[in-house]
Amino acid sequence: MIKWTIHNNEKQQLTNLKTRKYLFIVSMLIAINFISCKNDPPMTIDYNGKEILAIHSDSILLNDGLSILLNSDSLSKVFYLVRHAEKDTLIKDNPPLTEAGLLRATKLADILKGTRVDAIYTTMTLRTMYTADSIADIKAMNLIPYDNKSLKDVINNVKSNDELNRILMVGHQNTIPAITNTLAEKEVFNSIFADDDYGNFVIVFLYKSGTTEVYKLRY
Repeated sequence: MIKWTIHNNEKQQLTNLKTRKYLFIVSMLIAINFISCKNDPPMTIDYNGKEILAIHSDSILLNDGLSILLNSDSLSKVFYLVRHAEKDTLIKDNPPLTEAGLLRATKLADILKGTRVDAIYTTMTLRTMYTADSIADIKAMNLIPYDNKSLKDVINNVKSNDELNRILMVGHQNTIPAITNTLAEKEVFNSIFADDDYGNFVIVFLYKSGTTEVYKLRY
């Protein structure tokens, strides 16, 4: 009986020793993996072309579950830039929106209704004003007209206005790329949008540090 007890204790000690060795090896592997991950460069995500679902407060929600955070402490201004929605191509002189265009205007309003908008700029055309009309109604805001010929002056005035921090600008297939390039101070777009491309949703971050960041999304 005594011999059996001693033998059993030895087996238990051997089991404990193996367990400690196993835990030690596992701990070492975890530590090595942690150190290796710390030395890896941070993973960058390419957001270009992703579809925007909504902007809730300071979070831009995308259709694949990702989100882009608007850090108010480091941001100076945020520009939301969209081309007017689908226009009636059968009408040559100042065309209004088609049914598809009106639906896109409603979609734009749904995206922006849950976040701050300080100003809404549009050109004096039916297609741009109708595109911004729904969000303007929701926010109880007036549309501010701007002229394509004085884009740089408009942008400089907005940038110098401390009360305007979240700005929506609705423009055209040639002006939205131009506005983006001007804000980013580099060539983000090297061509205008295609005639039938109405789904660009460009967001430009201007940081207090003087740097910029551009997201070329879709909606």
